[in-house]
Amino acid sequence: MMTHTRDGPCLDGDGLSTNGHSAGASKPLFKVNSPNVVYTDSEINTKYTYRDTSITNGPDGDLVATPTETRYDFKVDRKVPKVGVMLVGWGGNNGSTVTAGIIANRRGLVWDTREGTQAANYYGSVVMGSTIKLGTDTKTHKNVDIPFHNILPMVHPNDLVIGGWDISSLNLAAAMDRAKVLQPTLKALVHNEMAEMVPLPSIYYPDFIAANQEARADNILPGSKASMAHVEQIRKDIRSLMAWTRSLFSGLPTRSVSPT
Repeated sequence: MMTHTRDGPCLDGDGLSTNGHSAGASKPLFKVNSPNVVYTDSEINTKYTYRDTSITNGPDGDLVATPTETRYDFKVDRKVPKVGVMLVGWGGNNGSTVTAGIIANRRGLVWDTREGTQAANYYGSVVMGSTIKLGTDTKTHKNVDIPFHNILPMVHPNDLVIGGWDISSLNLAAAMDRAKVLQPTLKALVHNEMAEMVPLPSIYYPDFIAANQEARADNILPGSKASMAHVEQIRKDIRSLMAWTRSLFSGLPTRSVSPT
């Protein structure tokens, strides 16, 4: 796979960068011309035959190779669904950094570093920062490569609605400062938005979490052992984010914030 350059950001009506992507159906980059692929307004239906070879031992000890075929029917929705993501340990180094990265990409942010100007991108992401060979051009006989995320209808990370849990009550801006991962100039650009994001109270089982995390555990659900009460609370939190996600895609301006 090869890295490809992202096009410039496309700003929608409320000023949020979606990089040309938004929830819902979009025009496909290519179409498969095959009797095994059928397109409808809502689906892509594909028939695929997986071929293999089954090996057995014959009566005289020789190996017997028998070709086999298994047919699969795949169905892919063409309309990209609304998607919310809930991160366990949202206020940790990874959670705060990935949240800031998504915000920076959505807004098309550019900031100064010691090495010069840096623009938000998804380099390093297999899905967003790579290409895949589609085929060979019939005229030039050269490979035709397309962005990996265009191979099928996929959720764009800029459209994710993010929430999550953490044993620390720090908002995501404070958590980002504590992590000390991002450039100060980038932190300043995303600070206000991330300050509104506060993790939900988390399950805290000391036996499963490093002892050095105990001092920050001020945002926890009652009880230190597994219980159905914890299960029901997690289910309730997930349902809450699902409802929040639906509301964001009902014509209201979209922002990646927690429902808390």
